[in-house]
Amino acid sequence: MLRHSIRRLISLGVTGAMLAACTSAQSDARLADCPVDVDLANLVAASDHILIARMDFTSTLLVEEASSASPQYVEIPLLVEAWIKGGNDDHVSLRHFPSDAPHKPTMELMANLAGKPAILFLTQVDEGPIGLYFAGYSPDALRSSDEDTIDAIRHEVARQSSITNGWQTDTSLPHFEEVSDLIAQLGVVSGVQQQRVFDSLIDLGADAVPAMVSQMEDHRPLRTPSISLENRSPAAFEATRHYQPNLVVDGLDAVLNKITGFGGSIVNGGSDRTREAAVAGWQMYALDMGCAALKSEGK
Repeated sequence: MLRHSIRRLISLGVTGAMLAACTSAQSDARLADCPVDVDLANLVAASDHILIARMDFTSTLLVEEASSASPQYVEIPLLVEAWIKGGNDDHVSLRHFPSDAPHKPTMELMANLAGKPAILFLTQVDEGPIGLYFAGYSPDALRSSDEDTIDAIRHEVARQSSITNGWQTDTSLPHFEEVSDLIAQLGVVSGVQQQRVFDSLIDLGADAVPAMVSQMEDHRPLRTPSISLENRSPAAFEATRHYQPNLVVDGLDAVLNKITGFGGSIVNGGSDRTREAAVAGWQMYALDMGCAALKSEGK
């Protein structure tokens, strides 16, 4: 889109200096859309709900359940003080498995914040073990509540809402046509051929992520509800991950998660609400990918 605008300006006799100023202004405008804190932006994008609440449980509950012979998920009531993103219910609960792992808040932090105002970033599961869980596979999904942090989160939520509401497909993105041709095959081919399409999308790499995101809102059913992805994580306990996506959008979520490590909430399908939230999260992720390059240029 930008290059077409540039050609038009040249045809109208715009000088090089004027064109440079115009391009610089466009870059400045794009930079203004970038997040102040990328990690916070990703966590907000991955969250269905963000709220200020008091976790209503005894500080020893998690340790006691974790040390039992067969630990189970615990339901922790949340006494809501304010919603920053999402819901509107004053009484909800958090489902949490009592263990410590790098991808979630520690049991110590949860115990320390029990009964105190805290900020929770949550994802909503509508199928299977339904409920609210900590979002983003991040230890930062639980934070102590203070005005500066709350203001920063509100600003980021507003930024993302404004951008997703005005989202438009950009056919000038790198690999757009290649991605379009591959996605068109999904829902048509099956079995090994379908897996090859997914593999070809993965092989395009990070440069093609924005083009995939731009075209991922495709609700056609897959001919084969399956995708297998090589697991290269050093901590992996299996060489290949197997998922059961139902729609094209589900399979693309798995492909994008494989490339970036972000998302992955609908790799096994989901509700319409879950899919809509997943696509919105990916749109923010894709848009913010270009921010690091803009900042490095000193724009």
